[in-house]
Amino acid sequence: MKFPISNFKFQIILVFFILGLAYIISPGPNSIDDFPPIPGSVKSNEPGDTYQVGNIAAYFSDFDRNGITEFYKTAYQNMYFGFILPPVNLNYPPEFAKQAIRDEQKSTFLKEYVYPLKGSIFVNGYEPFIENELKNKSHNFIGDHIHINGRYFVSKTTIRYYPANIFAVIFVYFGIWITIYYLIKISRFAMKESL
Repeated sequence: MKFPISNFKFQIILVFFILGLAYIISPGPNSIDDFPPIPGSVKSNEPGDTYQVGNIAAYFSDFDRNGITEFYKTAYQNMYFGFILPPVNLNYPPEFAKQAIRDEQKSTFLKEYVYPLKGSIFVNGYEPFIENELKNKSHNFIGDHIHINGRYFVSKTTIRYYPANIFAVIFVYFGIWITIYYLIKISRFAMKESL
């Protein structure tokens, strides 16, 4: 079958197809180990934060919600496309952490950063001060901090990475293009029939 390469529309479609293919096969993180720890943090070795659950890591730090989310958004973005293409940013209620991260997950906020057809990272934060505010509890230094190994921290961050299977992604990508082709063909046929 000979393709009309000189056809301008076909060339535009081909450019978009190749750009999309380059996007989905571009290298990115393979596991949670590719994500950096929060600066100045201490890695958690509590049950459920290490090998018990795949692609999960947790850190105790003095970062608040804004610092934590901005740090991991930037880290994830730099693994793919730098500042050219930011990930999709999704907010969830803290209760969803028990499904997205693991059972018995404490949470005061939960965000997800997604590159469609590439994978996503969930960033869960637990801040005792915020929890006390939400529950109208009284504040004190010990109750507003997490005490681990003789140190006090403002928050605990748990991240979980969900990588995409490259073969499934390529299959879905070609399926999208085939579906678009047939939808255009069907709409043109329907428009001709209606005239």
